[in-house]
Amino acid sequence: MHPPPSSNQKKPQDLFLVCGLKSLGQHCVAILKEYDVKVSAIEDVQPEHWEVPEIPNLLEKLIVGDCRQPSVLERAGISQCRSILLVTRNERINIEAAFAARRLNPHVRLIVRSDKQNFNKLLWENLGNFVAFEPTHLSAHAFALTALDSEAIRLILNINNMG
Repeated sequence: MHPPPSSNQKKPQDLFLVCGLKSLGQHCVAILKEYDVKVSAIEDVQPEHWEVPEIPNLLEKLIVGDCRQPSVLERAGISQCRSILLVTRNERINIEAAFAARRLNPHVRLIVRSDKQNFNKLLWENLGNFVAFEPTHLSAHAFALTALDSEAIRLILNINNMG
């Protein structure tokens, strides 16, 4: 007979969280679901139009609120997240949410929509497990696949970012 799992063991990190459900966020959700993972989302207002119509059925939960707020991140399940994709159209919100998420889950992978390369380098040095992309340079596939944290995918993205 095996002993019961101790309460010190980490919970499985099996949830992916997408903050921002405009076009990029919706496509990230759809791509992640192709890999049969759990995806939740945070959007500041209830979307009236879905570019990807099946999004409501793909999400574990949709939280309407400010992704920078710890209580909103907690309701969305940040403590069980493997990765959080911060893809709102407001770079400042994405960065503030990255700091809030890091405080609540020190192990979560942060994928941020941002084009401020020098600032992103500073954030990477301070936050760790942090990747920033400008969506005009990479597709929703790249954002979503980065969340899955595959070494091969990271290598391909790094090679693409060198050019």
